[in-house]
Amino acid sequence: MKFTNQLITTISLCMLTAVVIVLIGAGISFYQVGALYQQRQVDTVLRLVDEGWQPGAKPEVIDVWLPKILEVGGIIDFTLLRDDIPVYHSTRVDAAATAGDVFTMEYVAPLAAEANLSARVVLRPPFYNIDHSLIDLAGILSAIGLVFVGSLLMLRWFRRQLRGLELLDLRGKYILQDQLNLLVHDTHLEWPHQASQALDKLLLDLNNASKERSRFDSFIRANVFVDKRIGIGNRVFFDNRLEAALNDSTDHGGALLLVEIQDLEQINYHFGYERGDEILTAAAIYMGHFVRGISGALQARYTGTTFALLLPNTVESEAQEAARQVMKLLRRLNWPDEITDPAIYIGGVCFRFGESMLQIREEAELALRSAELQGGDGYFMYYKGVTEESMGKGTVRWRTLLSRVLAQEKIQLDRQGIYQAPEQAPVMYELLARIQDEQGRELSARQFFPMAEKCGLLQELDRNIISQALVRLPDTEPGIMLAVNLSATSLLQRKFYNWLLFELMQHPKSQLNKLVIDLSEAQVSRHFQALVKPLNALKALGCQLAVDHAGQDVVSTQYVSDYQLDYLKLHPSLVHDINTKPISQMAVSSLIGNCAGSNTKVIAMGVETKAEWQCLSQLGVYGGQGYFFAYPESATAKDRSVTQEPAATNRPSARSKLTASR
Repeated sequence: MKFTNQLITTISLCMLTAVVIVLIGAGISFYQVGALYQQRQVDTVLRLVDEGWQPGAKPEVIDVWLPKILEVGGIIDFTLLRDDIPVYHSTRVDAAATAGDVFTMEYVAPLAAEANLSARVVLRPPFYNIDHSLIDLAGILSAIGLVFVGSLLMLRWFRRQLRGLELLDLRGKYILQDQLNLLVHDTHLEWPHQASQALDKLLLDLNNASKERSRFDSFIRANVFVDKRIGIGNRVFFDNRLEAALNDSTDHGGALLLVEIQDLEQINYHFGYERGDEILTAAAIYMGHFVRGISGALQARYTGTTFALLLPNTVESEAQEAARQVMKLLRRLNWPDEITDPAIYIGGVCFRFGESMLQIREEAELALRSAELQGGDGYFMYYKGVTEESMGKGTVRWRTLLSRVLAQEKIQLDRQGIYQAPEQAPVMYELLARIQDEQGRELSARQFFPMAEKCGLLQELDRNIISQALVRLPDTEPGIMLAVNLSATSLLQRKFYNWLLFELMQHPKSQLNKLVIDLSEAQVSRHFQALVKPLNALKALGCQLAVDHAGQDVVSTQYVSDYQLDYLKLHPSLVHDINTKPISQMAVSSLIGNCAGSNTKVIAMGVETKAEWQCLSQLGVYGGQGYFFAYPESATAKDRSVTQEPAATNRPSARSKLTASR
């Protein structure tokens, strides 16, 4: 019951009780007044009889005047008693009609005229003969009606006055349910105004604190992973990402370019460090524009005058072309007039899964030294035979393969559990997309989704995977969530968005509450405002939201509160060997702290060792996913017990989340 209804009901009951008490008291008082009046009449009759009675006289003497007095007093029966023996009796004519009438009263009183003489009087109660007609009761009925109408008007006015209090209570309810976005009324209508304004101030302070905490989280991670001078990733950030790329068994591979600007030292010496920092920052901006055009690419400051570019899914010919474009961009910088031919050198090397990070860095540095010695165009590639044929990157080949898979509906969905403890049942299953190429080799989503986007088949793939997930949703075990990856690019397309809403509406909300939609942090940060409407619609239908690859880049985590996320999934590069990396522990603690006070649960992806999981548990993560808990299995297979796959230290080093992520 609403607070105002409770208050109004209480007031109404109090008023009704007061009216009833007043009416009962008035009735009792009215009756007592009548009884007192009747008693006075009886006393008057007895006094007259006492004065008119002569001792020794015959009783018939008083019979001359007594009947009329009795009639005037309304006395039905009068009896004189001497030693309880009747000596005189007088009865009204209509006394027979009242014989046996229970509504009579009897008075017995002694008389002073003679000893042992008493009188007994029988009469009706007060107001017995009053005719209770509507006309006689019109006054009191009108008064009662006036009180009733006045009470209704007062309660209506009182309800209108308490409307603001009801709105304030409604806002408090939404705050407790974490559904403040459903509030539609104007807060200025709330009452008491001071309480409403105090609530506004507290919510504003809480929102500012949340933003400040997000900024503080970004600040912490920026100080850990970002170069303070030019604002791009530092060496620690680059090493983590390179290590994650080398441990990704599903990646095509990639390329590492080291870009060295040797003239910066000369500029710092002759023109000052401010001029050198200006050139350095401009170079970072130029290369930043370049890497943003390549999905998943990143740049970092490798050393003082050297930048590192990490290009995923890149072969040697593409890496060489990228080096040529970077060289052209950097030569366009606003160099001092004294520098006519900037000394810019680029060394590059391609890599595949499983190679040593130390080896790749040595090869890239060797290529950079070779570029310096070679001169000429200023870039040199360390050739290892990584071609499009060896990596299967032909666009025509991929279009043919993906079109065939979509036509034959041969996209397979495996699943991998997310656990709160190694010996417990999973709390969530993540669906992992798989296809087979022409040779029957299994390809993960991370391999074919970038090519699907390049071929224009991304929406069709997302549509197929979502359809399969919705088919499996009713058969999901009770209490277990089902997570499916979805591209933000597809979600922002109106046609796909309308189709998705229509498909979700075909399922009851109890089933949709078990569906978790995964989005990449990079896509969320890139399309932050555009995703607000579609994600709110998904939440309204009952779906849960998750963002994976969290911590991959140093971006604001304001989306955690704005999107009302249910799950935040850490990037495997933060999880890998976290027990030996204090910097990664600091970054994870910052992300977990940013989710404090909300319903967002932090999940660690790519957990492979017991030491990693123990460290993550101490930091406060909600759950984990990886080879430490369970390997991916067919989505149609029965749920296997965790005890059948105990944690092991000799499992593959590939990060398990990267086998699923695209």
